[in-house]
Amino acid sequence: MTYSLDAIYKNSRWAIGQNASILAALQQKAATGQEVNRVSDNPTDSNQILSLLTDSRTKEQTLKTMDEMISTLDLSASVIQSITSEFGRARTSLTSTMSGTLNVELRQTLAAGLDNILEEMVSLVNTQRMGQSLFAGADSEALPYTVERDEQGHITRVNYQGSLEERNVKITEGLEVSGVLTGPALFSSQQRGEPVFYGQTGAAAGTGTSSIRGDVQLTVTGSAGNWQLSIDGGVNVVNVNGTESNVAVVHSETGKVLYVDATGIQQAGAEPVRIPGTYDLFNVLISTRDLLKNDQNYSEAQLRSMLSDTVQSMDEVNQRLVQAFPVVGGRLQVLTNFKESIEDMKLATDENISRIQDTDITQVAIDLARYEMLYQMSLSVASRMFSMSLLDFMQ
Repeated sequence: MTYSLDAIYKNSRWAIGQNASILAALQQKAATGQEVNRVSDNPTDSNQILSLLTDSRTKEQTLKTMDEMISTLDLSASVIQSITSEFGRARTSLTSTMSGTLNVELRQTLAAGLDNILEEMVSLVNTQRMGQSLFAGADSEALPYTVERDEQGHITRVNYQGSLEERNVKITEGLEVSGVLTGPALFSSQQRGEPVFYGQTGAAAGTGTSSIRGDVQLTVTGSAGNWQLSIDGGVNVVNVNGTESNVAVVHSETGKVLYVDATGIQQAGAEPVRIPGTYDLFNVLISTRDLLKNDQNYSEAQLRSMLSDTVQSMDEVNQRLVQAFPVVGGRLQVLTNFKESIEDMKLATDENISRIQDTDITQVAIDLARYEMLYQMSLSVASRMFSMSLLDFMQ
């Protein structure tokens, strides 16, 4: 069977091109270590690889989000631990002196110590991580707590200005967790009790639910049948005749209300009032400090009674702080366990990608040697054939 020169030429060119193409593909596999380098290499495997890569990237982003939240919660736990420690120190310093004589000098020393603890507490609750406040809830870009000070620079009030809602982050379908917390949920007692009146005016708690928190000073002025009540130093005054059993006395600055039963008022004077179960980390320390300073000149009996009740309020706040650890720890546990599961799933996904995409380097090396030889042989045969002249055919 004879072949024309044209057929021989075409077959030789095809063989050289085919071997060169296979050799180039093998060289690319050897260079990249991947069996599939473009969709056209294997459309079925390519589609599966792209799907697995998308899944792997999604899991990687989920892991990054969880790492950020775990780091934030870890820091929150550390800050809460510091707050609990400082608050415990304040309570211990107060209770250790309750059994002895509370002379003026000792009270002033304790009050100065509470001032320092207050400053540190404000700094701790305003802790930020990467520009995000730990205890501001959904409004984590802003500092959660602001302070008001008197002319001497002492803190008189600490106000929460963060969000009361947490900012939940979707980890996966059906699981949302917040890495930032709300201050009031951690540092405030939420078991409002009936107001306690310590003075001698005869004023008592009304039937309404007061919104005042912590301690407040009710001042009663006037005379029988024409009493004036105020809880903000006389800025906002309510006139009563002594027959009202549920008078709403409003604070002009905060808008908070104290309901007073005025039917038993017998005399004018200052009436210290405390609302059990409404203390937070700050107002209990401020109240304790102010009691120790005793600028209102309470009697020794009044002072001891109020300080004793204040210790109970500190216990309430401390219990709230203790309860904060399971909140943070529970979220950390959930995230840590789920992170391990995601890591295992991502590892399995990456292994599937590797199984489909990665090439067998040993086999590639063998094929490279074989096709290198075939390519060289094709070139050699072609060179010999196309070097023949007319004289070679004539001989």
